[in-house]
Amino acid sequence: MIEVFKASVINVRELKQQRTNIKRLFNQSIKRKDRSSFNALTKLYALLFSSFAELCFLKIIHTPYGFNEDEINQISGQRNLEQKWNKCLELAFSRIDNIANKGDIQNKKQILTRHINTFIIEPSQLRNKIAHGQWLVALNNDNTAINQQTTDKINSLDFVKIDILFSVYEKIGQAVEDLIESPRKAHFNDFYFHMTELEYLVEETKTWTMESKIRILKETAERQERIKLQRQKDSESAY
Repeated sequence: MIEVFKASVINVRELKQQRTNIKRLFNQSIKRKDRSSFNALTKLYALLFSSFAELCFLKIIHTPYGFNEDEINQISGQRNLEQKWNKCLELAFSRIDNIANKGDIQNKKQILTRHINTFIIEPSQLRNKIAHGQWLVALNNDNTAINQQTTDKINSLDFVKIDILFSVYEKIGQAVEDLIESPRKAHFNDFYFHMTELEYLVEETKTWTMESKIRILKETAERQERIKLQRQKDSESAY
């Protein structure tokens, strides 16, 4: 099991690097006002998140000093992603039954479940469509007709929304890993800390949009240009 965890860590590290690379390309396309690249980079970013989410889940359930082999098999044997996450949470929270306030822990479980549904389960349906080449028009599960609702969701995807998914997933993963490594007290305290960070991140990113990102990048570029021009003037006046 430790080999799977180590391999997952290496792969996740690589995907994080590629995430940085794609974000840089996207920011460059904004600065160049090259909107023709937006769609392609957005869909590629969605596919990268799909790989990232799958690998992170594998890493989570193989956390050292966490689940035993039977528990991992119980999770992996579930039929779909939603059931796998539900089983993972069930087993993770069972590890702290004797060291925590049950009412408070039930509340935290509900919060985690809600965020997992919103930021992991629901987007997974769109990622599956995109992975099967349905970049603009989505079909139903039998590929016999157009699924207009999913089509609308795919076309409303933007780079910023996917970027939020990355950030929220990381916080969810940290919180769940803390649970899995409990009942050691230090990890249980870390769980509360990461849950607080998760709630703050979700609230903070509610107002993030593509338009606000473009505006911020534009303002940053203009500020940098003003600084550059001022430095040139200062340098000339020095002579």
